This record gives sequence, structure tokens and C-alpha cells, in this order.
Amino acid sequence: MMKKSIFTLLFLAVMGWVSAQSLQFELDGQALENGERVICTEALDWGEMLQEMQVRNLTDGVIDVVIEKEEIQIVEGTSNYFCWGNCYIPDVFVSRPVALEAGVVSNQGDLSFHHQIDPEMSGDPANFISGTSVVKYYAYPDGNEEDRVCVEVWFAYNAEGISEKMAYSFGHAYPNPASSMVQFDYELSSLANASVSVYNLLGQEVMNQQINNLQGAVTFSVADLNEGIYFCNLFVNGQTVKTEKFIVKK
Repeated sequence: MMKKSIFTLLFLAVMGWVSAQSLQFELDGQALENGERVICTEALDWGEMLQEMQVRNLTDGVIDVVIEKEEIQIVEGTSNYFCWGNCYIPDVFVSRPVALEAGVVSNQGDLSFHHQIDPEMSGDPANFISGTSVVKYYAYPDGNEEDRVCVEVWFAYNAEGISEKMAYSFGHAYPNPASSMVQFDYELSSLANASVSVYNLLGQEVMNQQINNLQGAVTFSVADLNEGIYFCNLFVNGQTVKTEKFIVKK
């Protein structure tokens, strides 16, 4: 009995270590969930949208933090860049590492995401381009992309229907860890081409399921999957709107 208890404690400790994240994004002093969406709607006078954020080191050691961007949807004529230590031109997608001390959150203004909606930089609102651009930003320790967190920023300038696009919910995986099956609760305002996909750590899609009801649960069998960490993405109209992580343990 004692051996079984010790094994259980060790297992829980290991699983906690596997699922723990070294970094987290924060906005206005509040921690963001991994994959959480942030909406930016205000444009500065010179035709740029700005979303400042912070990243916190959750460990007891120094981390060389890398920021990476992934452009999901960019309105024609607009461009996107970010600043982390330095500001990078739109063609740069991965930053140089910046050291962040143990338990420390980055200074306000050190991390910022920029979206240029006036290609002429004229400052004339008549030249501002309307629409919604979606960009994902990742933070991870240099050399360890598996230990990454994500925030999805919607740069929505005079965008119609954005409230409708946001109308969804997608619950955490359960059970987690999973051995035979895993389930996700969801609720949508419409069935506008919604689906759920499961990916391994290599980014390979291993399962997919179309959503045919406004609410319910999506269930996947994981019996044939290898042990490890997986990510489940909810897609609406071809765009990733939520990502949940789960572990397969047999």
C-alpha cells in the first residue's frame, strides 16, 4: 500500500512538472490563459494599432525568452511587427532572446505588438484600412519551443460582425491526463464551418472532427495515440479561436 502511495505521489509530481509552463503572458497585471484571445480596436493618430503586454518568468531561474509571431489573417495593405528588447521589421517573425530574471515580469513597454493600418503613415483617418487581422504571438525559453505559451491578438479596426465571431466557448480537456478518451465541451452562436483538430508536439494533425451542433461535447479516442502532450484547436471559419492542451498517459 505504501509503495502504491509513493508511486502515485511521484506520478502526480512528474505530471505536474510536464504540464507546468515556464512563462505566462499578462495584460494589465492579469494573467492570460494559454491561447487566450485579446481584442485591439483603437487606432493611434498615425494609423497604428498598439497592444502592449508583459511576460512573466514563472520559474526560479533566469530564462532567455524568445518571442515569435504567426500571422493567421492579415488585411491586405496592412502590416504587423513587434518589439521585444528591440523592434523588428514586419518580415522578422522570431526575436532574439532577452534574459528575464526568476519570478520577474517584463517592464511595461518592453513587449508590444503593432499593426500598421495606414500604409502611407499619413495620419489621415481616411487612409486607415478597415478589417480584422489575427496574429498569434508565442513566448518560450530559447531552444525549447515545446515550453511555449500563446496569445492571439485580433487587430479589429472598424470591423463589422466581430461580436458574432467571438461568440463561442470551448472547455478544458477532461479527463486530463487521458488514457482512453478525452472530451471538450463547447458552445457556438452559429455553425459557420466549425471543427476541432488534435495536434502532436510536432504540429502534425492526428485527429479531426466537424461540429454539427450549436452546443455539446467533442470526444476523441486516444487509445491509439502515443503517450505525451497534445493540443486541441477549435476552428471557426478556418481560424483558430481556442487551443487547449492535454496529456495522454496510459
